[in-house]
Amino acid sequence: MEEIILNGKSVGKYHLGWSLEELKNEFDESYNLESLDNHFTLTFKDMKFWVLRDKDMVSQIMVFGEYDGKFLDKIGIGSTISDLNKHGIKWAKEDYVYILPDYPGICFELEDIDEWDESIAPIEFISIYNS
Repeated sequence: MEEIILNGKSVGKYHLGWSLEELKNEFDESYNLESLDNHFTLTFKDMKFWVLRDKDMVSQIMVFGEYDGKFLDKIGIGSTISDLNKHGIKWAKEDYVYILPDYPGICFELEDIDEWDESIAPIEFISIYNS
């Protein structure tokens, strides 16, 4: 069963707002923990989490690689801007990130492919965050 991506809320069973300990308790696989200035990142096979140091809470979740969950049961890793258009989902580009104005708290990054064409480049990363 595919996991559901909910903008500004969750990716599958993983939720924004969880503490670092809550997050660690949900995984039985190994992960890479990186300590940065304002947050920690935990990277698993096909997911990455940002945990704010001062608030001890998950502020962003990114999926990539083989992750097969979907947003609106339609859009996932490997989908394209053409797919968004086909489903009538409005999008806007901010630098290298694509946001969905009607769905705050979610963004996409496209894969850098040869013979670049924004409409057919596959989505490589999907992030949800507190909007």
